[in-house]
Amino acid sequence: MRRELLILIAAVILALLPRFISTYWVGLMTQALIFGAFAMGLDLLVGYTGLLSLGHAAFFGLAGYGAALAITRWSLDPWLAAGLGIGLSVLVALAYAPLAVRLGGLALLTVTLAFGQVVWGLATRWTTFTGGENGVPGVSRPVLPISSLDIADPIIYYWFSLFWIVLLVFLVSRFAHSPVGLSLLGVRDSETRMLALGYNVHRRKVTAFVVAAAVGAVCGILSTYFNKFVGPGSLDWRLSAQMLLSVVIGGPGSLWGPFVAGSGLFIIRTQLVGETQRWVMVLGFLYIITVLVLPGGLASIPVRIRNRRISTLPSGTFDSTGGEGGDVGR
Repeated sequence: MRRELLILIAAVILALLPRFISTYWVGLMTQALIFGAFAMGLDLLVGYTGLLSLGHAAFFGLAGYGAALAITRWSLDPWLAAGLGIGLSVLVALAYAPLAVRLGGLALLTVTLAFGQVVWGLATRWTTFTGGENGVPGVSRPVLPISSLDIADPIIYYWFSLFWIVLLVFLVSRFAHSPVGLSLLGVRDSETRMLALGYNVHRRKVTAFVVAAAVGAVCGILSTYFNKFVGPGSLDWRLSAQMLLSVVIGGPGSLWGPFVAGSGLFIIRTQLVGETQRWVMVLGFLYIITVLVLPGGLASIPVRIRNRRISTLPSGTFDSTGGEGGDVGR
């Protein structure tokens, strides 16, 4: 209940944000929230299950390409096209995950990177279908049921994206704290123990992989509709690396940490691109500082503050039974 309340409070604050910022920042925040949700989904795989991936941008981009091509080539309704794009990514994940998750560590990192590069290569080389380096422009946004709301308005699209992102956050949070989600932590900590307890470890790894891909697919749809365009950049391994970096900086296994880090890194990167050509070095420096100063990521900050407050309390504040005051109950 407390989690749902915090999500609701955050949603209300974010919904009111456009009243206090410029149109430019409304657009920037829309994209930042999308990438924050993408990083949060990847955290289910990295932070909860302990599986590293450098290829999850493939599912982000596949959904975008699927929807964009359905709209521009087959004149499909954007709502149906979104479902088609998400379905495409999930089907590919279902086919690929059972093979990929049999590996771990650097081996999994390598095969996911290779998978992502294959998908990226198809998008760039199959020019007659995907448009190659030019991508797919002219993607239409869906028409909202309420005719008075024009989704072309940046604020309306911000609210549209926020609705789906809040829904994603709620569903991912519920999944992470469900019996299946909690069992992923057991898989991360000790596969041998989980096997001894009778759990199907392979199935749980596949589940985490596919759910993370599905979250990435939804984010890919929102990004494509925001830009009204999809290109090879949405499949680039550097996007996968940025999301993995967001999970590490945010704090693996916390969900909210990667969300904040994913949003923050997007804003920082966007601002740095306009100021310097060496923005990758700046992000790398930020990563090193985070690892050295906050090994547990941003999510460890509240814990550190709480521990520091407890350590500053007088030694007699708590007795051995947990009661306040050394003489209470004696």
